[in-house]
Amino acid sequence: MPRRTHSEVRELTLASAGELFSTRGYIGASTRRIAARAGVAEALLFRHFGNKAQLFRAAVVDPLVATLRDYADQRLADPHEPRQPVRSFIETFYGALSDRRGFAMALTAVSNYFDDVVENAGVALAEVLRAIEQVVVLEAERFGYRGLNQPVTARVSMGSVLATVVFRSWIFGGQAEVLPDERIIGELEQLMIYGVRGRATGLG
Repeated sequence: MPRRTHSEVRELTLASAGELFSTRGYIGASTRRIAARAGVAEALLFRHFGNKAQLFRAAVVDPLVATLRDYADQRLADPHEPRQPVRSFIETFYGALSDRRGFAMALTAVSNYFDDVVENAGVALAEVLRAIEQVVVLEAERFGYRGLNQPVTARVSMGSVLATVVFRSWIFGGQAEVLPDERIIGELEQLMIYGVRGRATGLG
C-alpha cells in the first residue's frame, strides 16, 4: 500500500471522527475506534491532532464555525445584502446544524462533562462570535434597533437556533414529522425581530 500523505491522513481521520462523534457521541467514539475506521494507526491520530479534545474540535466544531465565519464575512463585506439579514442568519445556521445534527447533539452533550473539550470549542467559537456581534451592530444601525446588548443578542440568537434543531422532536412532538423547516425558520425570525408582543400581525 502506498504511503499516505499528511493531508490524506487528516482527511481520513476527520471523516471517521465526524461520523463516529455524531453517531456514538464523545464517549462512545474512542480514538482507537476512530483510527481503525480511518485505516490509520492510532499513534498517527495523536501525532496529527494531539488529543481527543482537539480532534473533536477539528471534526465537529470547526465545520460549524467555518459556516458562521463565511456568513459573517459576507455580511460584513456587503452590509446591504441580503434584505432579510435575520432570516439569512437563521437559514444559514439552521441549515448547517440540520445537515450535521449529530455534530450539534455531540457538541451539546459534551458541554456538561468535559471541560477540556468545552475550552477547546470555546476558543474556536470566540472569534466567530465576535464577528457575529459585528453583524448585529451593523443590523442595529441599519434598521434602528435600540437597546441591544450585542454580545448577548448574538449568543441568544445562536442558542435559539441550536436548541430548536437539537431538540426539534422533543419540542414539537408529533408535529416534528409534518412541520416544515420553512415554518420553523419563519417563527424564529419573527421572534428575533419582534419578540412576542411586538410581532407583526396577519402572518398566518
